Amino acid sequence: MMYGKNLFILIVFFAGWFSVYAQGSSGSRARYESRYIVDMPTAGIIPKGAYSVNADIFENGGIMTEIEASPFSYFNMGISFGGNNIIGGGNISWQSLPGLLLKIRIFDESKAMPAILLGFDSQGRGAYSAKRFQTMSPGIYASLSKNYSWLLGYIALHGGLNYSLEPLPVNRIPNIYFGIEQTIGKYASLNLEFNTNLDEKNHTIMKERGLFNASFRFSIIPDFTIELLGRDLMSHYVGSNGFIRTIRLEYIGKF
Repeated sequence: MMYGKNLFILIVFFAGWFSVYAQGSSGSRARYESRYIVDMPTAGIIPKGAYSVNADIFENGGIMTEIEASPFSYFNMGISFGGNNIIGGGNISWQSLPGLLLKIRIFDESKAMPAILLGFDSQGRGAYSAKRFQTMSPGIYASLSKNYSWLLGYIALHGGLNYSLEPLPVNRIPNIYFGIEQTIGKYASLNLEFNTNLDEKNHTIMKERGLFNASFRFSIIPDFTIELLGRDLMSHYVGSNGFIRTIRLEYIGKF
């Protein structure tokens, strides 16, 4: 426990030290758009000729890595893979199939209209068990994002409609999610997300529907962003003992 606290302190220290030079996907000086509220997708994309490498480090020694690229304007594609016990002891439990990501932005944001994106994402989030992740993948989705400037910097409103292909066909129904993203200074952002989980009927995973997640995202060196996530703040997972702490690393570069 003490090791975890010391690691967190070191992360925050180096975040402040390097933030003078940082420009990633957080803060009012972000070089790139955010592509997730916390777990659910926004209408953000990486620009043509860019690529990203993300890694989620979660409970039970789990890691999920995602590689995304933009070969054409307004189009991103990617692949992801992960599992449990990759760090630490015990047998590694890999997810059954790689995740696939495809998305295209059909409208850019304007003063009157939000950005609108259509996509497909088969990668779930959180620990992997019973042939699925804690949070089911978005599946087929449409997302909207709108940014506003105000006294405290920039605030972005995000929302979406998704249809996951992970439930049994008889249980598949559309789901909605929404969230906000508030910049904190030049290099950090606070993100809040609510996923209604209308399609979640597996009571061995969740005792109640609705996931409230939050994250603090900051850029520590150019093109590199680190994110501290708190999943399930309302303790709706079965056997929950407080919210789940996760770290996400993101690097965005150009070909």
